[in-house]
Amino acid sequence: MATIKEQLKPIILRSLRIEDLPAEDLSDDQPLLGGDLEIDSIDILQLILEIERHFDIKLVDGEFDESAWGSIDRLAATIEARIAARA
Repeated sequence: MATIKEQLKPIILRSLRIEDLPAEDLSDDQPLLGGDLEIDSIDILQLILEIERHFDIKLVDGEFDESAWGSIDRLAATIEARIAARA
């Protein structure tokens, strides 16, 4: 089974409609906010919905935790924690 990061990277690219970049070219420390991907608030909402649907979790409870979006690594760790808490 693919790791959380291996599943997450194509979700990010698909949500952002980036078709010319292979998922394996996204580095694990790729910044999600304020980085080269130029993610805005609408993109974040779309990503949250896609991630919640794919992993069957609630990613945002109450306030938006900006620190979880610092990199693909951090977001994957947040997803893993949400999955573990669900079990």
